[in-house]
Amino acid sequence: MPGQAGLSDGELKLEDDDVVYGFNLGILLEPRDDTRFGISYRSEVDLEFKDVASLKNIGPVLQGILNLSGLAGSKVDVDMTVPQLVRVSGYHQLTERWAVMGNIGWQDWSEFGKQDLTLRSTTSTTFTQDLDYDDTWHFALGAQYRFADSWLWSMGAANDTSPADKDTRTPDLPLDRQIRFGTGIQYDWNDDVTLGAAYEYLDAGDAEIDQEGGPLQGPLKGEYDTNAIHFFAVNLIWKF
Repeated sequence: MPGQAGLSDGELKLEDDDVVYGFNLGILLEPRDDTRFGISYRSEVDLEFKDVASLKNIGPVLQGILNLSGLAGSKVDVDMTVPQLVRVSGYHQLTERWAVMGNIGWQDWSEFGKQDLTLRSTTSTTFTQDLDYDDTWHFALGAQYRFADSWLWSMGAANDTSPADKDTRTPDLPLDRQIRFGTGIQYDWNDDVTLGAAYEYLDAGDAEIDQEGGPLQGPLKGEYDTNAIHFFAVNLIWKF
């Protein structure tokens, strides 16, 4: 949001939290001792956030417009949907030491891209901000190698398609295609306890933004030169 000349950029701030519930469903098929197939579904979840918008450095002209319209100090309701997910997976034991696996998934990001906003002042105004997101696809391949009776090494790669193009991508959620590489190791301490550690590298793409904007916002163009995330994890499996 542009600010008044000589001031820093304008800022609009909303802060709230919400508690919602969803569900997961899954089916696992094992046609042979060395082969498994599964399908899982995660439901969509609807979130609702409510807060009085806090505005800073918007300048006297825009502040006057908001005051006259009754929107200054009004409560803002933001409704969004965490997208549903369907994933199909497979596992096959090649030998006593080697196994391969893979996933194909679909996620309903186009539904997440439709956000309902309500401005509650003297008269309520509701509109839907369509971010024009695309549904995404997930593809992954992996392998496991048991190089000793108690040690299991895992490795894999995955690709997720981008839900947004450069002319619809926003800086608050600069989503691009994602490429992941991961590896991990597990040690069977005994029949009941397994220890593990893993590392994953996520290449989140350039996330290029090229928006013309309007008379208030202006053009927004750029990209993220370094757009990567490193994940480290340790785990403990205890059977009892």
